Amino acid sequence: MAFLSVLSILFHFGYAAFLLYTYIEYRALDGALVKFRAGGSSFGGPLKFLTFCNLILQLVYFSWCVISDLIAASAEGSSIAKAATRFRDWLLAAAVFPIGTLVVTTFWLIYAIDRELIFPEKMDRFFPAWLNHALHTFVLPLLLLEMFLDKHKYPSRTSGMLGTISFGLAYLIWLMYLGFAQNIWVYPFLEVLEGPYFVLFFAVTTTFVLLLYYIGEKVNNLLGGGKGSESRHSPMQKID
Repeated sequence: MAFLSVLSILFHFGYAAFLLYTYIEYRALDGALVKFRAGGSSFGGPLKFLTFCNLILQLVYFSWCVISDLIAASAEGSSIAKAATRFRDWLLAAAVFPIGTLVVTTFWLIYAIDRELIFPEKMDRFFPAWLNHALHTFVLPLLLLEMFLDKHKYPSRTSGMLGTISFGLAYLIWLMYLGFAQNIWVYPFLEVLEGPYFVLFFAVTTTFVLLLYYIGEKVNNLLGGGKGSESRHSPMQKID
């Protein structure tokens, strides 16, 4: 078994376990977080926040990577192994990379402008620094590591971008329902945006996410070596 193949399997298992621990620790802070977000309302729970949705997405993806590795190890070249790999690659392209990158870049951009808009200083009292970085920093470099360790075949742009738009649209509809139907504005600045500016904001956000999809495709080709439907380092690959 090739070194990078072993490293990839260990990485998938270790990071999936770390994400599960992160999820548990985040949920333990639910009560305190409600006081700082969304007007103190518990409606919708942490699923109101894109950061938490991204955490779930990353956990699902890396858990699936573990399953895919096990399938490949036991049934290399089978139709089920190929299907598992195709779904893994589609999920990475359509949602995991663009949404994960969006969370990291927007969080730190807003934080640099005015941290009170995104992560008030009072949160430092109960929100561990490691957890903040697990949610808003580690995501991107570890996705880049994932692209390096395994070759991923991006789907057609139509399929991939439709997936990206679908994930993004679902969250935007959820945000608008919370705001207009429940009067819960997860991100307060949305409440003050008037008609055309509201539409412009979502148009710019959609364009940015699609740009991130395109960037992900190019970065994947650079780090993973380009095309190919099979993992570059199959769990059953032998050392020559």
